[in-house]
Amino acid sequence: MLTRVPQDLLERAVSLHGHLGPFLVLGLKMGLKAWNTIGKPVACEVTAPGEKPYLCAVDGLKTVVDGSIAVKNGDGLSAWFRSANGNQLILRVRASVVGRYARKYVGTPWEGCERDAFEVAEASDEELFEP
Repeated sequence: MLTRVPQDLLERAVSLHGHLGPFLVLGLKMGLKAWNTIGKPVACEVTAPGEKPYLCAVDGLKTVVDGSIAVKNGDGLSAWFRSANGNQLILRVRASVVGRYARKYVGTPWEGCERDAFEVAEASDEELFEP
């Protein structure tokens, strides 16, 4: 399944974050998948290394989650979501996806960032998230 990223949400995320990149879009797609699965998220807890580019996903999530977002330092990139009706979902980004983009951008210039963001936007949920 491909969770499409609506243009207006992408523009809002870029406006909030300041630039377009793969981790911003990962956060957006995580939030949209949660919304499509359990309803509009009103709470979220993200687990990620406490540095850029991983934390860029938080701004993507802020574009979708209508409530609090807590950030916990940890490995990989995952998020727990709760909807207003109490439904919950945990999403984990595949380690291979996190590794591919983190290797490119940790401590290096962000050349190709937009191209990689569109690559993430076009990837299916099965390519991005663990089952």
